[in-house]
Amino acid sequence: MTDFTFDGIDKGTFNSLLKQYPTCVQDKLKPLDEQRFNNLPGILAERNGEGKVYSTKEEVATLVDWKLSHGTFRPSLKGLVLQNSPEFVLEVTTDGLSTSSDDNLEARLKTLCKLRGIGPATASLLLAVNDPDTVPFFSDELFRWASWKDETAGRWDRKIKYTPKEYRELVARVADFRSRVESVSAAEIEKVAYVLGKREQDLAIAEKASQARASTGNEESKSSTKRKASPEAAVSAAKEKPKSRKVANARELQVSDEKGSNASRRSTRSMKK
Repeated sequence: MTDFTFDGIDKGTFNSLLKQYPTCVQDKLKPLDEQRFNNLPGILAERNGEGKVYSTKEEVATLVDWKLSHGTFRPSLKGLVLQNSPEFVLEVTTDGLSTSSDDNLEARLKTLCKLRGIGPATASLLLAVNDPDTVPFFSDELFRWASWKDETAGRWDRKIKYTPKEYRELVARVADFRSRVESVSAAEIEKVAYVLGKREQDLAIAEKASQARASTGNEESKSSTKRKASPEAAVSAAKEKPKSRKVANARELQVSDEKGSNASRRSTRSMKK
């Protein structure tokens, strides 16, 4: 049996799932994927080489669009992010993405959260784009997959608080994974987690649809049963009909006898007169 757990998956299974990632992304969202996994990491790498790393307001907005397309859609989030001034975004991202003065991810996460509309998950995305090899994005799928203890303990609907503490735990888990499974990046681990989560989601949707069809079929069956008379009811009705005819005949005879008696009494009175 193939082991899909975070601690048990092997390199072959990992690579097989990684190849499935493009099929899990809708065509209309692939330009955003290109920005998130290729273009923006390349731009930040160039800035890193120049000694000053930062993200522009437009780049942050693009990453927010990507995040919303991959996870829970929150229409108000993009509006909040756009309320940040370009100057403030430049200042905060320069402090948060810099690795020269402070390499503490949790401290840099807190710095990036100064931006309006940016919480720990989105802040981790900015960090992950800056260092896709070692820094993980705090995605729902990755956190839930990394939280599995064994095959039965993992739950794709596990509640997430999106706290710095949870992110710290995720960073440690991803580091352990990379030490066990060689030559994989944090971004690739994120993609495999997305494939597994998407597959689980599709299975859940299919199961609900199957249950709905079964429920509809049962309701139609009950309705059909109500419309059709049961064999027992038909037999009962057949038994009642003879009784009804007998009662009617008896009443006719009674009326006939009463008429005959009345006629006889009238005839007797006439003879007496």
